[in-house]
This record gives sequence, structure tokens and C-alpha cells, in this order.
Amino acid sequence: MSMRFDTMLFPGGLSKAFTLSYDDGVTQDKRLAELFRSHGLKCTFNLNAGLCGHKFSEGVIRMEEKDWDETYAGHELGGHAFYHSALDTMGNSRMVYEIIEDKRRLEKHAGEPMRMFAYPFGTFNDAVVEALRMAGYEGARTTVSTHSFTLPRDFLRWDPTCHHGDARLMELAGQFAEGFSMGPSLFYVWGHAYEFDGAKNWNVIEELCAYMDVHREKIWVCTNGDILKYVKAFRSLEYSADGTMIRNPSAMDVWFQPSMGKAERIPAGSIWTGEE
Repeated sequence: MSMRFDTMLFPGGLSKAFTLSYDDGVTQDKRLAELFRSHGLKCTFNLNAGLCGHKFSEGVIRMEEKDWDETYAGHELGGHAFYHSALDTMGNSRMVYEIIEDKRRLEKHAGEPMRMFAYPFGTFNDAVVEALRMAGYEGARTTVSTHSFTLPRDFLRWDPTCHHGDARLMELAGQFAEGFSMGPSLFYVWGHAYEFDGAKNWNVIEELCAYMDVHREKIWVCTNGDILKYVKAFRSLEYSADGTMIRNPSAMDVWFQPSMGKAERIPAGSIWTGEE
């Protein structure tokens, strides 16, 4: 046997993935979600189920639930606390209610369990993280920019690459799409759709979408939940002692690259031996 490095690849044997995350469920999401669809992109939209129709300020209105299906078709819904409260500033009972009631209402609408959450105001503590875990959430996005393309060690403390208003947005997009990748690379952009109206700069997200569309053939376009599900499947792989057999117990195909080898696919429920 010799030294070995197995590298996770994304579906199709790709080394790069791109995801988006937008908060609050505002009426501007209608324009944003359609823009993403027109460029073949996917986003996780994080909603406050207790604020449907609420007018936060001039030009910032939460969408009515009846408009969710049409607006978010092809995208993913995530939680954002029932009333968009700062979860680390209140007692545990109220904090748990905000998380659970929001999740319950969203799941009832979507007809499936929620995987993703976004911290209101980006604030949280260990108690909030544990409450999310107990509620069944697998991932939660912060507002801390990494300016990098690494996968998080802890998906419940998931730092994105950058906000769409970051001065380095297109620089980072170029590094990601056209740069060399040693391992799995993830470009994660977040924001609020109403910010484009306020700053009168829809051209920022339009430029990013057009650029990513050009490079889409070599990038896995996915929701936050897609990434969670896939990484979980990869991390569940079971190796024989000498590494000659790898079992994929999950329900989805997994791709990886052995050291000095070509990309390999391990079909769901099968054992890879490296033999044709």
C-alpha cells in the first residue's frame, strides 16, 4: 500500500459548486428568484413565517404565503425565525418557539422537512445552535464573510464567501470560476433582495448571474440543502481496512478522486473496488 488522498468531488465529478442565500421573504424576491431561474441558478430563500404581508419599512414588505409557490419554484425554503427576532437576546422558551413555530409553518407549506436556517441579524450563541440541532436543522448561515471557497467544518455555523455588496464580489467570482481548484470549492453569496431597490443596483446581481451562467457547465449549481445532503452522503462512506473497497450506504451517488487517479463515481448503495 502507499500514501493516499481521496478528494471529494461534487455530482458529475465537478470540483466547484455555487449556491445563494437570500433572507426575509420580501416582495423583491419575485424579481430575484426569476433572475436566478433565467440563468439556471438555485437559491435558498429564508423566510419568517410569522410576518407574511408585514410592512417593515417603505419598500420592504414581506410576501404573502399565497405567493410562495410561484415565486420560489425551483428554489429551496429555509427558516429565519418566526418573527425575525435576535435569538441570542431572549429566554430559551421564546427562542425555541421562534425556531420551532417558523419551521412547523414552513414545513406544512412545503410538505417536507426544512434543512437550512439563517440567523436573524447574524447573531447566535451555543444555546441557539443546539436548539436548531434539536429542531432538526442541519445547517445555519451566518453573516461572516470568509472570502474563501472552503466547505464549513460545522454546517450549523456556516460562514458564506461574501455578501453581494462586497467590493470584491466579481473578483471572487473570477477566482472561483476561472482559478485552479485543489479540492472541492464552494462559492456562497448571500443578501436581501430589497437591498437592490434601496441601492438602485440590481446590475450587481445581474452581472454576477450572467457571469456564473457562462461558466455553469463546470460548476454544480445547487441550493444550501443540496450541499448539506451531498456532503453528508460523502462523509458516510465506509472504507475497508486496506482502502480497496468503499461502500456508499446513502441513497445518492457520490463522486471522489483518488490520489493520482481519475474521478470515480460510487452509485448509491454499492461498493467501489476500483475495478471496471
